[in-house]
Amino acid sequence: MALTDSLTLINFKAMILSELTVLTMKIKTSLVAVIGIVMAFLVPIIPLLLIVGGAILLDTIFGIIKAKKLGDPVTSRKMSKIVSKMVLYESAVVLFFCIEKFVLGDIIGLFTSIPLILTKLVVTTLLFIEGTSINENYQAISGVSIWGKFKSLLSRGKELKKDFKELTGDTKDEKDTIGNGNESNI
Repeated sequence: MALTDSLTLINFKAMILSELTVLTMKIKTSLVAVIGIVMAFLVPIIPLLLIVGGAILLDTIFGIIKAKKLGDPVTSRKMSKIVSKMVLYESAVVLFFCIEKFVLGDIIGLFTSIPLILTKLVVTTLLFIEGTSINENYQAISGVSIWGKFKSLLSRGKELKKDFKELTGDTKDEKDTIGNGNESNI
């Protein structure tokens, strides 16, 4: 009797193990399918999500360099804020994408033909915030403002363009030559 009971118990364990294996495979398959569906839905904004993530990463690097230069400790509490910021920013982009796709898409489409304009405006706002933070960190590190350097670069470009026009003897503005009826039909 004991041998029969032990064989029945072994068969029962094998049957349970077999069922658990099948159940595990079904869960894995379903999970992969759900992840695939979510990824397919997010394909239009994946580049935007990567850009925002890259900006956060760049800001983090500049923040760590600033902290090292100023002698501030880089603690795990400060580093954990990066995860919160990443989740918040990326969730905001996904949320506005969903709002635009399912709620406001048709209304926005009446005013502009730019795809995902609302989502892109949110990303631009987040990038401006991160850019400002990067500039502040860089200024604390080097004493130089990135925006100031960029403005002087643009100013220098305008000066070079003016100098080039003077050297070539070109005194006409571009707007003077466009649409004034003096174009040749040759």
